[in-house]
Amino acid sequence: MKFAGFIITYNRPHLLKDTIEQVFAQTLPPEKLWIIDNSEGNETEEMIKLLLKFPLQYVRMGYNAGPAGAAKKGLELVGKAGYDWIYWGDDNDPPNGKTYFQSLLNIANRNNSCGVVGTVGHYFDRDKGVLKRIETKTLELSQSIEVDYVAGGMCMIVNGDVARSGISPNPKLFFGFEELDFCLKVKRSGFKILIDCKLNIEARINSNRLDFIQPKYRKKKNLKREYYSLRNLLIIGKTLNLKYMNGQIFLRWFIKSIYGFRYGLDYGIKNFKVIHLAFYHFFTNKYGKQIEF
Repeated sequence: MKFAGFIITYNRPHLLKDTIEQVFAQTLPPEKLWIIDNSEGNETEEMIKLLLKFPLQYVRMGYNAGPAGAAKKGLELVGKAGYDWIYWGDDNDPPNGKTYFQSLLNIANRNNSCGVVGTVGHYFDRDKGVLKRIETKTLELSQSIEVDYVAGGMCMIVNGDVARSGISPNPKLFFGFEELDFCLKVKRSGFKILIDCKLNIEARINSNRLDFIQPKYRKKKNLKREYYSLRNLLIIGKTLNLKYMNGQIFLRWFIKSIYGFRYGLDYGIKNFKVIHLAFYHFFTNKYGKQIEF
């Protein structure tokens, strides 16, 4: 089995260094790691030059392509290099345990139709356009379970054949739900998306979310993330021809744009503007990076 991977980074060389070290500290580390750099400066490249003990390949995008554009590039490069399995990583989300890769690849190799495997995943309601949490009691029944989507930063490992078939996230998304876009395409191509149930439960325990119940609505700390979430969900729905889903999203988020005034006039106005800007940009095909974080 040939196993390699890539890590996406943007202006965080010190954080990236720690993540690289934790990746290669795995009981089953990758043979090689591509560093896909969205940064404008040279700090990350200079730091990579000092890590001589690790098999790294530095790739500078030359502009901020966002996680979606960088992931597309990483899958293309590692896939072309002929590896069987490809780790898709972020500079701030290293594996939380040293045996993660080994556990995930054991699951992947036991299932010939596995296209993606990870530690945490969800179901996706294609009618409503919402993620559905898997009940803990369901996770306790199996070693692995099939899902629709491996969440971002959750140690996603991709079948090399998936990458070589040209399946990749839409770079127009820039940021937000690029993993969902990718996983839905993988499933449509006949592959399975699997998660390690034990590692999922472990993540819930560590984050104190074992019996977490998703509220219907809560005040958002970062409304700019809401912009990308909404716009990109609509793009995904359009790409996959999920017309009914997009209709439900429009209705639900329009109600959210009004409901936000419950948290005060200032928050309500900002929330309203962000939601309707996402609507406007979707209809006028303004994709990629449109607002700063």
